[in-house]
Amino acid sequence: MTAFPVSRTSLTLRVARWVGAAAVPTAFPANVGCYILALYLLDGTRAHHMAQTEAWQLVTVFILITGQAFWLVWLRRQALGTVIASLLLWQVAVLVGGYDALAVQPGVLLAVYSYSAERPGPRRAAVILGGIVLTTGVLIAAYMLHAPDGAPAWNTPAVLTAWALIAIVTIGLPALGGGWYAQLRDRAERIADLAQKAASGEAVRTAEAVSAERRTLAQEIHDTSSAHLAALLALTTAAQTSAVTGGPAHERLIEQIRGEGERLYQGFERMLSSMLQEDRTITEHHQPGHRAGQHAAAEVAELVQEHRRTTGVPVALHHEPALTEIGQRLGPMRSHIAYRVVQEALSNARKHSAGAPITVTVEDDGTTLLLRIENETAPRPPAGASGHAGGVAPRSLSLGYGLEGMRDRLMAAGGSLRTGPRQNGGWSVNALLPHPPHQRSGDYTVHRIAPPEHQTAPPEHQIVPRRARNSAPGPKGALR
Repeated sequence: MTAFPVSRTSLTLRVARWVGAAAVPTAFPANVGCYILALYLLDGTRAHHMAQTEAWQLVTVFILITGQAFWLVWLRRQALGTVIASLLLWQVAVLVGGYDALAVQPGVLLAVYSYSAERPGPRRAAVILGGIVLTTGVLIAAYMLHAPDGAPAWNTPAVLTAWALIAIVTIGLPALGGGWYAQLRDRAERIADLAQKAASGEAVRTAEAVSAERRTLAQEIHDTSSAHLAALLALTTAAQTSAVTGGPAHERLIEQIRGEGERLYQGFERMLSSMLQEDRTITEHHQPGHRAGQHAAAEVAELVQEHRRTTGVPVALHHEPALTEIGQRLGPMRSHIAYRVVQEALSNARKHSAGAPITVTVEDDGTTLLLRIENETAPRPPAGASGHAGGVAPRSLSLGYGLEGMRDRLMAAGGSLRTGPRQNGGWSVNALLPHPPHQRSGDYTVHRIAPPEHQTAPPEHQIVPRRARNSAPGPKGALR
């Protein structure tokens, strides 16, 4: 579809350039040949005509039509001057030699056609109309000078109308053909331009889609592997240190290493299964809602427990209301984002502030979720002490995508991220994540049914005024 207009435009440009380059050598023999052929046909048929065949008249006509062909040199640069000169030279030739033998002059037709094709606008109409009027007057004058014996008088209505129609056909037909060609050319150029823009837009959209998919894949790989790899490195360092110091075999360390490896394997298995089985370009395959491998806000408690068990660091979790209800308010996609933010913040605390107590706060006011993960200043290890179960993985092994990945996820859902040191030491990660727009409506919030063991919200589709809901204290949990 794109190649046809472009190839047609290229062919048109090549033909136009060839005609422009060969206009003079083509028009000169064409003008002379048409004139001689017309004289031969008129003399051979014995028809009544106005053609003059005196020697001086023939020489004058040859000079005029040759000069007209020579003027086509300036056809592309001075189209207006060329068409005016061509018409004047042709009209003088008609006055000298008669119209009958000069009715067809290819050079004149080419000049009028080219001007109409290259110079659209009001000036073109004025020039063509002026040429028709002037040609009508010249034809009438030539008729007065060279009319055969017994011909009607020049001022009769039939004669005047006939010469006006001849002028209209002689000048108007090539002008009409040039205008029609200009319309075809402009339409072909517009089609080619639109096709090029469509192709460029498609390429940009494809590049953006590929880039977005690559970033999503990078986020998932980072979130799936970073925390477990850091734990594996820390536990391995602790095991090596124990072996060097000649300490007893730590079966607990080996079991923890095995557990981290299994969780890492399971994470990659879920991610690859999701990539292979889900085609988001097919509507029947991709439906909104929970996707394979997604986590939920309700799993934050398990995440905190796992971090505490692996590192031996005290981690406190505070949430209001229940995590299950928070996940229902957020929906699958935002609930997964909340889980990933907490996971990455805990992983960073493990790598950069090993042994420091951590506090995780999850608060939901009905419209926005606040995630705050704060850690104290890391304690100094005793002299001579080396790695332990919660040891620090080398910073050079950090993937360097944690904060950027968190920020990308939150911004994609309309949220924001703020990180920085605390006033009393330590580090703080603060994330704001708004609820889906369809779950907020004025002063009312729509709740979904929670499972029986976490039944804290009103029945499904029951609309509760926010003021009434906020007035009653929601359930609060703390894991210590």
